[in-house]
Amino acid sequence: MSVVWGLLAVYVTCEMWRTILRGLGAPAPFRQSSKVFFVSQLGKYLPGSVWPVLAQMEYGRRTHTGRKTMLAANALTVALSLAAGLIVAAGCLPFAGAAGLHRYWWAFACLPLLLGLLHPKSVPGLLNLIFTRLGREPMDSQLSWSTVVRATGWALLSWLFFGLHLLALVNGVGVHGWHVAAASIGGFALAVSAGILFIPAPAGAGVRDAVLIAALGAVLGSGTAVAVGLVSRVVLIVVDLMLAAGFGLASGPLRTSPADIENSVPEDR
Repeated sequence: MSVVWGLLAVYVTCEMWRTILRGLGAPAPFRQSSKVFFVSQLGKYLPGSVWPVLAQMEYGRRTHTGRKTMLAANALTVALSLAAGLIVAAGCLPFAGAAGLHRYWWAFACLPLLLGLLHPKSVPGLLNLIFTRLGREPMDSQLSWSTVVRATGWALLSWLFFGLHLLALVNGVGVHGWHVAAASIGGFALAVSAGILFIPAPAGAGVRDAVLIAALGAVLGSGTAVAVGLVSRVVLIVVDLMLAAGFGLASGPLRTSPADIENSVPEDR
């Protein structure tokens, strides 16, 4: 069951990204954009955390969407996901134990900045400032509030599914209860958010695992928490490989037809 929740979580994250893309006026046909997203996610296991961004920008070049738009979509997706993850962690962890909150308070210190970046004009405005300094043409597209709200809904749902993926593993070792659910959902959200904030580590390796073990320590023994954390990591790697292989083989070469573009125009522009 953990694999099923993991598949749903990553799929919902892709829908959040596609919602933001459409909100920026970019074509996001389901098969082609999903292929790019799921295949590019394999790059997060390499040091630097920039490889998924580069792959998505290449997709923008091939489909004439524009690398600037793809860069903005990725930045908005990361900011929104981080903000939602920290909100979920702050709402859940107090019901599971204070250890995670006390040790990793610094992750929540980023929350006001992340919430500010969710304003529809924030990230495009910052990118335009950078482009202007570099002598490049600015972007001419911005998000609407309705797009931000929909994308936030997808983000919150993704964290719930990720937490349920971990909860299934914890239940598998015979530990149950509401406090266990709070520790699993909030702990996973805080762990992954902390891992993303620590850019040098591939897929948050080390930081994410340490935070997750600390959060689970409130409801599990340290040895069991380590084991569950390792199994969670393996499960999500398998999930990424399954989605990348499934969509990579089924979608064919990257190309966008006029019909795809017409069907991908956002309704709220």
